[in-house]
Amino acid sequence: MRSFFIMVCAAAALLLCGCAADPVVFSEVFQLKEGERLYTKYNIWYEDPANISSLNIQRGTFIPLGTEITPVKTTSFGDKIIFKDKKGKQYTIRFSAGYRLCTMADYIGYTFTTQDRETLLRGIPDNVRRRILRGEVVPGMTPDQVILAYGPAPAIRTPDKRSDCWIYFLTKSQVIRVLFRGGSRPQSAEYRQCAVI
Repeated sequence: MRSFFIMVCAAAALLLCGCAADPVVFSEVFQLKEGERLYTKYNIWYEDPANISSLNIQRGTFIPLGTEITPVKTTSFGDKIIFKDKKGKQYTIRFSAGYRLCTMADYIGYTFTTQDRETLLRGIPDNVRRRILRGEVVPGMTPDQVILAYGPAPAIRTPDKRSDCWIYFLTKSQVIRVLFRGGSRPQSAEYRQCAVI
């Protein structure tokens, strides 16, 4: 009986240790040089700064693209990305590999960047810049401009970035579709009701 108990405890310990992964280190993802800064790559939407969905649900307010950030940590279970802005406000992204269909390291790589706001917006007309900085997508924007405003479309709803239709969440049950036609510019944005899978 005692040996059975020891085996069960050992199996439980092995299972718990096996579920934890090494935390992702920002500096390794970006191969940062000393003194190099990190910024948000697109507008990151949230209602609660301590509980930001990795789906980037377009609700509440947002951390503007090009906001300088300081990584705090990622959790060893791969479910939280914690960082601060320049003013010291802390944010926590609840990462879900199942919704994003990527690793945490990949997600960090396309959510943050070493490019500042001016570099990210270089070459974009002023009227489009203003829309991006307000978190708006309008007909005529390129796919790259849509990503700056809304972020990458969640892979669980838009698995292929080359698709003519990108689907973003407004809430857990309402989405917006951005349609690209003729030259890869959105022709319309229409609202639809859906159920989260």
